[in-house]
Amino acid sequence: MKRMAETILVTGISGFIAGNLAMTLAQSGATVVGVGRNPPQASSPDIRFIPLDIRNFDAVCRVMQEVRPSTVYHLAACSTLAAAQTEGARAVLETNVGGTWNLLEACRREEVGVAVIASSDKQYGATTPSPYSDQDVTGFGNGGLYELSKAQQDQIARVYAGLYDSPAIRVARLVNIYGPGDLLWSRIVPGTIRRLLTGERPRLTSGSAGEALREYLFVEDCVQALRLLADDAANRGNAPLRRDDGKLARIGFNLPAGYRAAAGEVIAAMRESLRDDFGIEGPEPEILPGPTGVFEPGSQFADTSRFQSLFPDFTPRPFREGLQATIPFYRDYMVGIQL
Repeated sequence: MKRMAETILVTGISGFIAGNLAMTLAQSGATVVGVGRNPPQASSPDIRFIPLDIRNFDAVCRVMQEVRPSTVYHLAACSTLAAAQTEGARAVLETNVGGTWNLLEACRREEVGVAVIASSDKQYGATTPSPYSDQDVTGFGNGGLYELSKAQQDQIARVYAGLYDSPAIRVARLVNIYGPGDLLWSRIVPGTIRRLLTGERPRLTSGSAGEALREYLFVEDCVQALRLLADDAANRGNAPLRRDDGKLARIGFNLPAGYRAAAGEVIAAMRESLRDDFGIEGPEPEILPGPTGVFEPGSQFADTSRFQSLFPDFTPRPFREGLQATIPFYRDYMVGIQL
């Protein structure tokens, strides 16, 4: 008897990570449905698109009833610090917090098997000392609107896993994800590569902002990690990760990164790869003063021992290798723009 293809729902399909995830899932033989307010950046006959605003609970329920997925990957979000400032508190909280509740409640009602929630290391807040531990009870320290919204999103998922068996939930706390297809130029990797390719000087902030360590993970490795967490949720469910002292479940996992460095090192690594791997000599960075009177968080990196013990064969690629797979996309993209 022929086995029917697994049906998977991906929210936030127009996003960088969601688009890469959906393509990988489709190539593996799954039936993939992508939802969001905007269609995917690259259309594919293998991915069905349904318009959806996850802030609308009734609409989320209707889509869940129509698609009846076995697994949901939730990546829809106001996903940047800038969005939190421009779109305002209500929009950010309704999307990141209310949207997550809508999705998990619809999954529970329709008995969806697995839900993987894409969270962020920003959920620990701006003042929690590194390395961040995913053994935490509450996690969030102090910070702005975006950090708060991700912490609350994270907490909602952990409470649902503590209360219900369906869906089986895993939360992936992401670091800075980079790779082909990311067109958000405010991020350091695509923004710097674009400047170097066009002969503009990349920008480096002096002081504590430029010296703080950040972590970076190649998008294909991120996709692999999300799929590993989905498999673990399907195999073990929520019960083994529930706490004995309350309702929260330890379903949140810090994802290992392939690279940890300060901004100056990140820019230097991109200039070196462009020069040595592609024969492109980019200009030296422009050093800009840090903003005055603005709190700058220190180094942000995570303890990933729980994830690594669960998936010992997961090895994220080094930054140089990731850049070698990333730069050709931007080189070709910039040529197309100039034409």
